Amino acid sequence: MLDTDQLRSFLAIVDTGSFTRAAERVNKTQSAVSMHMKRLEDRLGGKALLEKQGRGVRLTDDGEKLIDYARRMLQVEAAALAAVAEKGLAGRLRLGIPDDYAEPFLPEILTRFVRRHPLVELAVICESSVKLAERMQSRDLDIAIVTDCARFAGVEVVREEPLRWVAGPRTCVHLERPLPLALSGPTCGWRQGALAALDGAHILWRLALVSANYAGIAPIVGAGLAVTVLPPSAMRAGQRALGPDDGLPGLPLCRIGLLESPSERSREALALAEEIRSTLAPHVAVRDEPECPARERQPA
Repeated sequence: MLDTDQLRSFLAIVDTGSFTRAAERVNKTQSAVSMHMKRLEDRLGGKALLEKQGRGVRLTDDGEKLIDYARRMLQVEAAALAAVAEKGLAGRLRLGIPDDYAEPFLPEILTRFVRRHPLVELAVICESSVKLAERMQSRDLDIAIVTDCARFAGVEVVREEPLRWVAGPRTCVHLERPLPLALSGPTCGWRQGALAALDGAHILWRLALVSANYAGIAPIVGAGLAVTVLPPSAMRAGQRALGPDDGLPGLPLCRIGLLESPSERSREALALAEEIRSTLAPHVAVRDEPECPARERQPA
C-alpha cells in the first residue's frame, strides 16, 4: 500500500513547484517532506519521481504517471472519512466572486478545495462586489470575494495591488482625446477611481463601453478601441499596462477581501475561506511600485 501522507507531500510539490512551499502547504518541515519523497520512491521500487532542474525540480516520466493515481487515492480517502468516520466535510457552499477575478483565481482556489474536500458541492456566482455584498446580507451566499473593500462592513482585506491603465497590445488609443474608456457601472470603485484621476489630471474622457461583466470589456480593449483599468493579477495575455510615460495619471490601490457570515459559519465555509486566503495572501500589501516604461507589459 502507498502511504497517503507521502502522496500528499508529493502532490504538494507538484502543485507548488517547491519543497519549501509544499512543506508549508502540508504543515510539515522541509526535511519531513524530503523524507516522504525518499520513502515513496523506495516503496515504488526505487523509481525517481522528481529530478533537479536548475534551482527547482521537475517530474520524471514515472512521476507523471503517479499524479492521477495519487489524486484519486486522496479523494477516496477523503470521501471515506466523510461517509464513514464523519471526519470529512460535506454539504453545499455558495461562493460569490467578481468576474474580473474569476479567471485568475478560481481555478487554483477550487482545485485545491475540491481535492481536499471532494464531497462538498460548490456553487459559484459571478457578480459585482455591490451585488455580492447584498447577497451576503440576504444570506444567499456563504462567502464572497469583493473589491472596493472600504464600502463594506466586516470585510477582511487579503490582497492589495495597484490599479493599472490597460490597453491592447498594439494600439495608441490612450493618446486619443477624449480618452475612450471601457468600464463597469457607476457604482464600481475602479471606475470611480479612474474618472477621478482623469479629472484631476484635466484629461478629457468619454465612455466608449459600459459593462458589468469583464467578458464584455475585454474584446473592445483587445481590439484597441478603448482603455480600461485592472490590477495586474486580472490582466490577460496580450494586454499591456500604461502609466505616466504614456500620459496617464496614477491610480489608487485595489483591495480584495472576504465577506463571511458573522454567525453560524460552517466548517465547510471556514475551510473555503482558508483556501482563498492561501491563494491570495502571499500578495498582500503590494505597495505602489514604479510604473512600467511606455508600451511595456506589466506582468500579472
